[in-house]
Amino acid sequence: MEKTSLNFNWEFTSSKTNKKSIVNLPHSGLDIPVTHFNLHDLEFIQTYVKELDFNAEDLEKHLEVLFEGAAHNTDVYLNDELIFNNLGGYNRFVVLIKPKLGKNILKVVVDSHENKNIPPFGGVVDYVGYAGLYREVYLIKKPINNINNIKVSYDNILANNLINVEFMANVTNKDFELIILDKNQEVVYKTNSKVITNLTKIEVELPSKNLWSIDNPYLYDLNIKFEGATYETYFGLRDVKFKSDGFYLNGKLIKLIGLNRHQSYPYVGYAMPKGAQIEDANLLKELGVNIVRTAHYPQSKNFIEHCDKIGLLVFTEIPGWQHIGDTSWQDMSVLNVERMIERDYNNPSVIIWGVRINESNDNHDFYLKTNKKAKSLDPNRPTGGVRNMVNSELLEDVYTFNDFIHEGNNIGLQKKSTVTKKKNPYLVTEHNGHMFPTKAYDNEIKRLSHALRHLRVIDSAKMPNNKISGAIGWVFADYQTHAEFGSGDMICHHGVLDIYRNKKLASYSYMAEGSKDDILYVGSNMHIGEYPRSDLEKVYVFTNLDYIKLYKNNEYIKTFYPNKDEFRNLNHPPIVIDDFIGDLIHKNEGLTIKDANRAKKILRAVQKYGTRLPLRYNLMILYLFKKYKMTMDEGVSLFYKYLSNWGTKQSDYKIEGYKDTKLVKTVVKSIYKKYDYMLEVTNNNLVIADTYDVTRVVFKKVDQNGEIATYSFDPIAIEVENLELIGPKLQTLNSGIIAFWVKTTKKGLGTIRVKVANKEYETKVYVDEVNN
Repeated sequence: MEKTSLNFNWEFTSSKTNKKSIVNLPHSGLDIPVTHFNLHDLEFIQTYVKELDFNAEDLEKHLEVLFEGAAHNTDVYLNDELIFNNLGGYNRFVVLIKPKLGKNILKVVVDSHENKNIPPFGGVVDYVGYAGLYREVYLIKKPINNINNIKVSYDNILANNLINVEFMANVTNKDFELIILDKNQEVVYKTNSKVITNLTKIEVELPSKNLWSIDNPYLYDLNIKFEGATYETYFGLRDVKFKSDGFYLNGKLIKLIGLNRHQSYPYVGYAMPKGAQIEDANLLKELGVNIVRTAHYPQSKNFIEHCDKIGLLVFTEIPGWQHIGDTSWQDMSVLNVERMIERDYNNPSVIIWGVRINESNDNHDFYLKTNKKAKSLDPNRPTGGVRNMVNSELLEDVYTFNDFIHEGNNIGLQKKSTVTKKKNPYLVTEHNGHMFPTKAYDNEIKRLSHALRHLRVIDSAKMPNNKISGAIGWVFADYQTHAEFGSGDMICHHGVLDIYRNKKLASYSYMAEGSKDDILYVGSNMHIGEYPRSDLEKVYVFTNLDYIKLYKNNEYIKTFYPNKDEFRNLNHPPIVIDDFIGDLIHKNEGLTIKDANRAKKILRAVQKYGTRLPLRYNLMILYLFKKYKMTMDEGVSLFYKYLSNWGTKQSDYKIEGYKDTKLVKTVVKSIYKKYDYMLEVTNNNLVIADTYDVTRVVFKKVDQNGEIATYSFDPIAIEVENLELIGPKLQTLNSGIIAFWVKTTKKGLGTIRVKVANKEYETKVYVDEVNN
C-alpha cells in the first residue's frame, strides 16, 4: 500500500473574500483572534483545490483519498463531479476515486456553519467548532485486490499469549503473509496462509509477551503482505478492567488521575499538525497525569498515537455537549460511535469508549443503540457515558460522572454511594473547572486557591477503599468558547495551563503528585503586598521531595515536612511554610526559647488583628516588656524586623529541597533587583514530512533568580526568517510570559527574533525535509 501526502499547495478561496491563495494543511480557513471575536465570523464556506496527476499504472489500482477531519460539512468533487459528502467535523472519512489519465482536479468544499443537524450542534456548546480542512489528507494507492480494517484483539492476555488478527479482503483464495515484530524490529511471529472468506480471522500464539503499561508502553508492529502490497498497523498488549472497587491495568489496581483536553490552539483553532499534537501529549505526561479525556469529541490521530508511545491512557468520546437532536441527529451519533471505534481500535492507550453525549439527559432508546453499536464492534473495551446527574440510567459498563461539589472549603468528591449503585464501576470525569475560573494574571491568593482545589479533589479521589476509579480534572489548558461561557472574552479560563500552554500554579498540584522528575515549586512570590494586611501567613510548596529547609537573609529558619494532616491520601502532599521566624528572636534578641515563642505569637496576632489585640496578647506584651525592659518602639521594631518588612528592606528567602538527605533543588525568592528576558524553543529540530512542522516558542521576563516577573505585560515584536509566524507580530506578555508557534516553510536554518524594551533576543531552529 502506498500512502502519499496531499497536504501541500492547495488553492484556497473563502466565501468571505473570494481571494485565491496557496495554503498547506492542516488549515484553519482564517486567522482567529485569541479573545473578543465574533463567533459567526467562523461560519463560512471554504474551497480547497488541488491538481492530481495519474499515470496508466495508477488507473489499474484501487485509489482513495483519506481525510483525517474537516469542519463540518464537506463535499468532495473530482473533475467537477460531486463524489462524496461527509457530515461531521471530528471523524476520519475515505473517498474512493476513479480519475482519468493525466491531470485531475480534486476540489473540497467545507462548510463550517454550526448545522443543527450535525452533532455536536443544535444547542449551546461550551467550545468552538472552528473551520477548515484542519487535519491531514492522504492519497492511498492499493492493488485492485486489497485488504483493509486490520484489527488485533485478545480476550485474556494475562493468562495466555493468544491474540486474534482479523482483516477484510475484497477477493478470496489468495495467499498472504503475516509478520509481527517487537519494539526492536525483531520478528517474533511469522505465518503464511490463504484468504478463504472476505473476513479473515487468525489466532496467533506469541512465543512470549511484553505488556503495554503506563511506565512501559511496549508496542508491536504487524505487517500483512497481500497481492504485492504491505499493510501495516501496530498494537499493544494490556488488560483493562473497571470493577466496582476501581480501575485495573494488567491486573493491578491503580488510581486514574488526569485532565480533559480540547484540541484547539490560539489563532488557528483546530488546525495544528503532528508536532503540536505530540507536544500536548508530552505536556500532559510532564504534568504527571496518567489519563486524558478527549473532551468532547475524537481528537487528532497524531495525538492518540503519541499517547500510545508514551503510556498515557485515553478516554475518548463521540461529539456532543448536553443537546440531543432528532432521530437523524441520533443516527449520526450512532455512526460517530462506529467511526470512533474503527479508527482507534488498535490503539492500546484508549481504555474506554464514551458513547453518550456529554452531560445529556437519559435517553433509553438512543443510548441503547450507541452502547450496542460499541459492543458489536469491540466487545472487550468498556463503555462509559459522561453525565452530570446522580443515579441516572446506566446502560454502559462504567458510571462516568462530572462531580463539581468541591467549593474550596468542603469535601473534594461525593461518595460513590451518593452518585451510583455500589456494584457499578465509577469514574469522575470532570471536577473544578467552572467552579473556580482562574486566569494566569489573577492575584496570587486566587491562583493558590485554584491549585489547592485541584489538589483536594485528587486527595479525595485517592482515598483508600472509596471505590472511585479516579478523577479527571477540567481542564488541561484554557480554550476558546461560545459567548455564553467564559469571562466575556471568548475564553474559558479553566485550565491548569493557559491557552498558550504555559503553566499556571495549579499545574504543580499535578506535577508534585505524579511527575517522576524532582519538583520543587514555591506557590508564592513571597511579596507581602500581595496579601490583605500584608499577612503572608502560609506558603504552600508543591514538591515530591522529602523535606525543605527555609533560609531568610541567609539565616536558617526551620525544616518543613509534607502536610500529611491536610492531605492524607497523597503520595506527595504540599509542604506548608507557616513560620518565617524560627529561632531568630531567641538567637538575635536574647529572649529565652519560651519567651521567643511568645513573641512570635504576639507578632502573628498583631499582623492578624492590628491594634485590636485580644486581652491575652496584651498581657503577654506587658510581661515581655517588663521582663526585658523593652520600650514600645523596640517592640514595634521587632514586628518590622521579623514579620512585616513593610516599608523596609525586603527579605530574601532561600528554599532548599532534599531527597534522601541530599540537596537536589534550590529556589530563591527575593524582591526584584534586575530583570532580563528569556527566549526558549521547545523543539529546535523541525522536519517537513507529511505536513509542515511547528514548534512552540516561549518568551518570558525573569528576575535575577530566574523567577517569572508576574504581572508584566510588556509589548513585544516578533520577527522570523525562513519560518512562518502563527499569529500577529505584535503581542504582549501574559503575566510575565507568552508563547507562540512558528511553522516551517522550507529546509534550512530558521531564525526567531523577539524585540522588547530596546533589546533583541534571537534563537535558531534547524529545518530538515524528508520524502513523504
